[in-house]
Amino acid sequence: MSVFSIKNRFLDGLDPFWLCRTLALKAGVTAILLFLCNAFLSSSASPVVFMLTTTVAVVISEVLPSKSRWQKFGNFFAVVILLSFGGIFFGLLSYLKITLFLFVMCFTYVVLRFMVKNAASAALSVLVLCWGYMQLEGGAATNFTTVGDNLLYYFEFSLMGAITIALFPDLTPNIFKSAFIRILESDHRNIGNHSYRNSQPAVLTALGVIRSKLPMLPESYAALYESIVVFQADFMRSHHLTEQQAEQAKAVLSELAQAVSNKTRFADPQNYLQQASEQQLPGCDKLRHLIDTYDQCVA
Repeated sequence: MSVFSIKNRFLDGLDPFWLCRTLALKAGVTAILLFLCNAFLSSSASPVVFMLTTTVAVVISEVLPSKSRWQKFGNFFAVVILLSFGGIFFGLLSYLKITLFLFVMCFTYVVLRFMVKNAASAALSVLVLCWGYMQLEGGAATNFTTVGDNLLYYFEFSLMGAITIALFPDLTPNIFKSAFIRILESDHRNIGNHSYRNSQPAVLTALGVIRSKLPMLPESYAALYESIVVFQADFMRSHHLTEQQAEQAKAVLSELAQAVSNKTRFADPQNYLQQASEQQLPGCDKLRHLIDTYDQCVA
């Protein structure tokens, strides 16, 4: 089964929401480009620092919320600048211990001050400090000539990261739909379970993942998210379903999950949804609306 499929029986247990697969694929492509770039460059320092800086920036730019590809570029270059300049200042001040200490204090305050409004990027300040300390152990630039040389290599290697962001396909819809499948699977398993609630960890986690990706997706996905929430609220009600109604509900959810997995519209070849409507399945109108909003996303 292709690793690009939304549902993969070998990976779903380890990476149910497609997050790790997206980051791993993007980091892998970046690594290939970086090694190709390094084959033609001869850096004065160890190329590992420049390569890791680019790779970390690519991964962080994928994690930080961004409404457009241009904003993702902005996040990427902002992280590259922070990491590279953090290491450079650590190197320049490495022989002045008191000055280095004061710089670390001031730098930490400034970075946290600017990032306090965004919890998703607040941890970046700690990463910048660790990055600077790591470069002290690995031979950071201690004069302006080496600093200028290193800045050039940071720029050249970061271009490989920019190429990755520009050419790599947007896999955010896969993350959304993978989380959607987890919700449908949970609902399918618990039809007829009167103790089942929307506070189940698996459902709450999936809803959180979906909501975090909405800024990066078209408006149709926001409508789908609202339909999911409305359907879940109705599904959690204590419906006293007959055995036939429960089987019909399971059949519809299975067909919908299969359609999401295949990235196709809801087909329903056996007319399960029509049968459920005729049998007056509780919550059938919410389920039909959920299916209609999903179809709009793949239209």
